[in-house]
Formats: sequence, C-alpha cells, structure tokens
Amino acid sequence: MLLSPIIICYTIAVNIAFGHTNMDLDCLSSLILVKTLFPDYVLVRSRNIHPAAYGLYNLYKDYFNFINPRDLEKEIIENIIIVDTSNFERVKEYFNCIHNSNPRIVVYDHHPGENCNIQGAEYVPNKCGANTSYLCKLAIQKGIILGSEEATIALTGIYADTGRLIHENVNKEDLEVAAWLLDMGASLRLVKSFLEVIKEDDQVMILNQLMLLDKMKLIRGHAVLFSYLEIDENIPGLAPVVEKIMEIENPDAYFAVFYVQKSRTILVIARSQIERINLHSLLSYYGGGGHHMAASLFLRNQDGQRFFEEFLEYMENSLVPATCARDLMTKDVYTINENSTVLNASIYLEEINHSGLPVLNNEGKLSGFFGLRDIMKARRVSQMHAPVSAYMSKNVISSHPDITMREVERLFHKHRIGHLPILEGETLAGIVTRWDFLEYLKTRQGS
Repeated sequence: MLLSPIIICYTIAVNIAFGHTNMDLDCLSSLILVKTLFPDYVLVRSRNIHPAAYGLYNLYKDYFNFINPRDLEKEIIENIIIVDTSNFERVKEYFNCIHNSNPRIVVYDHHPGENCNIQGAEYVPNKCGANTSYLCKLAIQKGIILGSEEATIALTGIYADTGRLIHENVNKEDLEVAAWLLDMGASLRLVKSFLEVIKEDDQVMILNQLMLLDKMKLIRGHAVLFSYLEIDENIPGLAPVVEKIMEIENPDAYFAVFYVQKSRTILVIARSQIERINLHSLLSYYGGGGHHMAASLFLRNQDGQRFFEEFLEYMENSLVPATCARDLMTKDVYTINENSTVLNASIYLEEINHSGLPVLNNEGKLSGFFGLRDIMKARRVSQMHAPVSAYMSKNVISSHPDITMREVERLFHKHRIGHLPILEGETLAGIVTRWDFLEYLKTRQGS
C-alpha cells in the first residue's frame, strides 16, 4: 500500500534519515529498511541519484516518499539516521540545511577503513558486504515482515554491492539475508532487470572505445589495466561499463580515467579483485575513496593528460608487491631419490598421503617428478622394483621463488600440473601445490 505524501508541520520536532550524496542501490535499499525499522522517520533524498540506481528509484519513488534537504531548513530535527557512509563530506548537503537543532545522530555503515568523522554521531559499523544486509538482520531480529516491493528493493541493493553475492566482501549474513528476502517475496526477475545497467547507446559507445584503449601493465607482479578517455561531457552510467571491462579482461585491478572536457573535470573509476590493491587507500591520496575493491575519484580544474601520467607514476610507486611463490610455498618438501624403487616410493607416498613428489639425484639436484600415474605404469608391466628414474617424469616444470600467483595459475593450466617445484639456482627451495593455490584463492591476498 502506497503512503500518502508527507506534510511537514513546522511546530514539532521530526526524525529524519538519509544516505550519502549520489545515492546508489545499497544506499537506497538501506533507507527502505530504515523506513520499515523506524516508521516515524522521514527519508531525505540526495540531490544526486547514481545512474545505476535511477531506474529503481524512479519506479519505486512512491515507496521512498522522499523529501528534499531544503524542506529541513525550518524544522527542528530531533533524531538523524545516516546509512552507507560515515564520512561527513558525503552528507554535507543535508547538514547545510539543518539549523537550530542539536539532533542525536546514529550512523549505520559497512565501509571498512572509513573512520566516522561526523561530529557527535553514534557509530554502528558492520562488516556485511552490503549495508542493507545489516539492517535486514535488525528487521529479522524484530520479527518484521517486509512487503514484496521492499524485499525486492533490499535484495537489489545487496546484489549490487556484493557482485550478486560473489565479491570477496560477502559474509554469512549477506547470504542469510538474501534467502530471507526471497521468503519475503523479493522478485529475482526484477532484481536482474535493475542490475542490467548497460542499456544506453552512450554506454555501449564508451564500452567500445575503452576496449580499444585499455592497456595492461605489470606493476610489482600485479596485472593492472589502465585507460584514459576524453569525453565532451559527463555520461551517466560509466561505472557499469568499467565493471563490464573488468569482467571481460580479468585484470587484478582496473583504473579508468575520464577527462570531461566541457567542465575540465576528472573522474577515476577503479575496481580490484585482490585485497593487496586497496582502492580506498590508494585513491584517498587524491581525496577519493570507497571500498577496498571499488572506489572512485572526482577532481575539478585539472589537465587530463598530465594527471593521467602522474597517476600512472603514483600507481607504480604505491602498489604493494603481489603475492609470490615464496610467500606461501611449502619449504619442507618431501622428496625421493631417483634410485629408490617404485615400490618403496609407492609405500612412501601412501605413508605421507601425497599424490606426487619431486625426485632428486645423488647430488641433491632436481631430476624429475614422480606420482601415482607413474606407479600405475610400472605396476601394469610388473616393474615395481625398477628405479624411480625409469618411470618418473623427466621434463619437470619448475619456477623461482618470485613467480607471482597469476603466473603459477597459468603454469598449472597450461601444463596440466598440480605441483610446481620452486628452485633457487639449482637447489629445491620449496613447492607450490594445487592445494596451496586453492587456499590462496580463498583469501586472494595478492595477484
């Protein structure tokens, strides 16, 4: 049931709630939860709605029933709830319209590393992938029932901020809440339509241009994609275009720099797949910010080409080195001598519960690799007492301690191997197995 328009009385104190400027899907869906959790609060709209969120906002405008910040100028504000940011600069547009009030302020935010600088605020941080998820958990605890429309809005915000629940910021609460919202009647068909944001001709044009311009650079072991594009005027919906290129090219990180000639402004949209490239920290140097893996930067009165060159140099000096083999390889490596019998090697593999081992010669140098398949070959011809050297793989794929995990992955796939001996000179220094690599992928601490 739609609510009637709000008529503000100028003689009583009011409670209000708002999110950051340029409200995105998670911000909007957080506010729809505030409206349900705290029904006496009035929602206030930013002057800017993020292009990716405008379609949803336009269709559900009556459910939000926003007022404008200027409507606050004559009000006495008793309580304020702020969602999806704890940065005063991102909510200054609202406070500029609040006068003669000393409100209680509560902030609900999920951005790690963003310290609350809103004076006097009670800060309630959370580690959910989407801020909406935390507010949904509060609704679940209170036994609140959502309508299908509110549930759809909330699920859209969660899917948007978590990459449809596959980004590394996802935690258990996000998954539990998503299931609850489906039970509440959220429409996946509508959620999908709201997230398909590359629809406009301008977006397709920019996508095609960026695909021709982007340039991959190897920086301290990271595969980083950069692009610089000059456009006549700002085009809505650039972030989804950047994310689409990220999906196609699969770099460790992507920095898209746009120079808007008409206004002489610079917009940087950045995306990362790994924790070691902390975008919030990197772009904070220029006054930008966001999440570890999604951030942006806006600068006025800059020379675009000069900034881009400076930005490339800054990145080359600022990125931390990528994770390499020496960071996670097993250093105490089980090995076997090439003169041992296949039978003894088979027994040894069973005792240590390994599927394969590096083989060393009498000088301690790597001479091969011996695994279960080699045992089967010897067993078929009744040669279990033959030396390991007769059946081992002699063309061993090996590498050095400074090989990055991206290169390790390439070698695993190219040569269809699951063990990579690591040599320092001619000495076996360690080994990276497929299990080491899978554990690395779970945490994704480097490239």
